[in-house]
Amino acid sequence: MRPVLPQFILAVIAGIFYGISTGLGIPTVVKWIYPKIFDNDTIQLSTLILICTIPTLIAIIRGLSSFTNSYLVGYCGQFLLCKLSIRVFEKIQNLPLAFFNKNRPGELIARATSDTGLLQTSLVEFAQEILKQPTTLIGAAASLTYLCIERSDIAFLLIFILAIPICIVPIRFTGKKLRSKAWKMQHQIGELTQNLTQNLGAVREIRAFCLENRELKRYSDTFEEFSRRFLKVIKYNVILTPMIEVVAAFGVGMALFYAFQNRIPADDFIATVITLYLCYEPIKKLGRLHNKVHEGLAGLERIETLLNEPIDIQDPENPVDVGTLQGNITFTDISFAYEATPVLHGVNESLQAGKTYALVGPSGAGKTTFANLIPRFYEACTGDITIDGINIRSMRLHDLRHHISIVSQDPVLFNDTVYNNILVGNPDADKAEVLNAAKNAYADRFIEELEDGYETMVGERGTRLSGGQKQRIAIARAFLKNAPILILDEATSALDANSERFIQQALETLIRNKTVILIAHRFSSIKHADEILLFDKGKIIDRGPHEVLFANSELYQSLYKNQVQ
Repeated sequence: MRPVLPQFILAVIAGIFYGISTGLGIPTVVKWIYPKIFDNDTIQLSTLILICTIPTLIAIIRGLSSFTNSYLVGYCGQFLLCKLSIRVFEKIQNLPLAFFNKNRPGELIARATSDTGLLQTSLVEFAQEILKQPTTLIGAAASLTYLCIERSDIAFLLIFILAIPICIVPIRFTGKKLRSKAWKMQHQIGELTQNLTQNLGAVREIRAFCLENRELKRYSDTFEEFSRRFLKVIKYNVILTPMIEVVAAFGVGMALFYAFQNRIPADDFIATVITLYLCYEPIKKLGRLHNKVHEGLAGLERIETLLNEPIDIQDPENPVDVGTLQGNITFTDISFAYEATPVLHGVNESLQAGKTYALVGPSGAGKTTFANLIPRFYEACTGDITIDGINIRSMRLHDLRHHISIVSQDPVLFNDTVYNNILVGNPDADKAEVLNAAKNAYADRFIEELEDGYETMVGERGTRLSGGQKQRIAIARAFLKNAPILILDEATSALDANSERFIQQALETLIRNKTVILIAHRFSSIKHADEILLFDKGKIIDRGPHEVLFANSELYQSLYKNQVQ
């Protein structure tokens, strides 16, 4: 709040002016000003004009103060929403990959958008009304007290005082109910977002397997459940006002009965009833505000769950200045488990700088996890990993990952130009370096044939490019980054023969003088490997060149023969 504190203070002052002008101003006009006109036949023109001007002045004060309060509170609320949304997004950027394995994208999108929006709405309405309505109530209560004391009609005051606690009962009841209902409604928004996100990400598969009706039914069922929960929130929101109005009407009815019994003059009675109304109206609005706060708290709880998620992988307090790394990697007694599922057990291996290592083994043997531990995408449960003798936990994450390039099987391109997608590899590179990287990746020819060349937009996740073209842009990124450690996650497995030929040629140049970890799912891709690490059930059971492993390892023979056949 510090940057917008002056605006907030001004909004508070405006809210106080609104409450005073409403709670005290209107009863004053009704009780003391209007009677001077109707009960005085000799009133002077100047006095009449002044009296008639007072309601206008009160209305101007109320209008200006209400506008100032609402606008400035809205300004502060939008500022808070912006800061909170950025904070949520920043948190998402720093959460470990393990978090995303157990949390769906749709739920995270809902928390970053819908929940923050709900919280902002509640904050704005709260800040707008929390001063205006209590001040109005206090002013009206003061007027009512004065009227009762003036006529010694304490009964009016008692009627009012007794009605307030009666009004609080429905406020507390609906608030408790609304909070749990709003939490469930926000969770259902996450379900809706997840359904939509998943559907948009699998358009081709849905068409291919004729799943349109199934997806429509799933979305319809989810939306119907959301509608059911939304209506419950609406029910508890709107039921409060009529409940308070019934209590208020009961209070007015008692006032009418008392006024008739005691023959109270009409002007005193009208002034008192209007003042009573000005007391009940803030109570009604505060009740609605109470419900809105509980809605906001439901959103806040979901946001806080995300903001309070621990970040296990972060920079050390006193990081080591690593300089330039060569790429000698050592695994010492490394074990790792995804929650309760063990993946790696007591791995001890050394990888020499400048050599290529292929990781081979059955599915689920731990190959990808082994590679993901090097850039600290996941944290090893036990043991240490060092690069050039420096423990990777002692390095800044930026310094560590700056020395590692990754080319995956399904590279992700951003919805930006080809040029900017290559520039991801090194944002500080100049145009000549970008063009040279594209040339080394055998991507320059197809890029120049595109409609706008390097300025062509690639579409969401690169949908306007073929698989081979996306792969070559990903390799161009790696050329541009020129990191000493290169992780290749089967970069050619999903390509046609022509694309694979270009990419294999590019990779032959890319891997020179680098420590390469090649995650191999097919044996044709390991021909450039200096050594092969054979994984089985979370352990490296053997290592060596293809000929040695084929001669000595039954598992390796089995894997090789099954794939060849």
